[in-house]
Amino acid sequence: MTDTKQKKIETYLTVLSVLIVGLMALGAGVRTMNAGLSCPDWPLCFGEVIPDFHVGVWFEFVHRAYAGIVALLFAVAVVWVWRSKEAPLSARRAAKWGAFFLGLQIVMGGLTVLMLVKAVIVTGHLLLATLFLSSVLWMLFSIRAERISKSEAVVPLGLKRVAFVLPLVVFIQIALGGLVASTYAGSVCVDWPLCNGQWVPTWQGAIGLQIIHRFVAYGLAVFFTALSIWAWRKKRELSPEMATLFYVSGAVVSIQTVVGILNLLHFIPPHITVPHQTLAILLFAIQLRIWHMARAA
Repeated sequence: MTDTKQKKIETYLTVLSVLIVGLMALGAGVRTMNAGLSCPDWPLCFGEVIPDFHVGVWFEFVHRAYAGIVALLFAVAVVWVWRSKEAPLSARRAAKWGAFFLGLQIVMGGLTVLMLVKAVIVTGHLLLATLFLSSVLWMLFSIRAERISKSEAVVPLGLKRVAFVLPLVVFIQIALGGLVASTYAGSVCVDWPLCNGQWVPTWQGAIGLQIIHRFVAYGLAVFFTALSIWAWRKKRELSPEMATLFYVSGAVVSIQTVVGILNLLHFIPPHITVPHQTLAILLFAIQLRIWHMARAA
């Protein structure tokens, strides 16, 4: 594969990844503004391909149309990967998984409307979107790895063994956050750092879900801050990109913690909720990149 051709597909997949993150942010806005049922039917909207203009209706309609564009762009990437004899095997596998997750995501999107935004369906919709994004990112990372020298990919042996845990723990927290959002558990505690005047009022119901989400967030904040400090101390053993990824992880977690607190104190407004989810997705993407580099080293 020529260097020019490789850079073009990398750019294409990078843009596609950004568009998927934007689509997920738009989905978070739809959910937060309670616009998920603005179009009561699916795949049409009030029985029409393009409904009459209304702010709530068009918010949901644009989300659907945007998703359709992303699906078509992904199809182009899949065709390219499978037709190219030079595409790495891992990119081909990621394309196959991406098509699988996209198919499930389309079905889940329809069920979200038809099942009246049931919490488990909405959360599954978010997680499938995250897995779909993972597939596109893995395609990008696999193709990019073809032109990275071995010296750039060197990582400590211990990190190679545990790197898969990094995206996994963030994915679990995204799932918890999705449940908190879809069950409206984000508004059950009216204060912070306590919850209705107590550290742990209960572990059950909506309040319990909110408490679990909080304490997992505290643990992740400490965990990724410690990793950033470790990376700074081990910077001579890490590639510049790997070290930077750990530093950025620490910064993103710090910002995410502040945004999460503001989200609670301001009763889950869309202009804070959307960045809160987007930062979580960004953190997940960074950990996925670290895992891929550790595997490839």
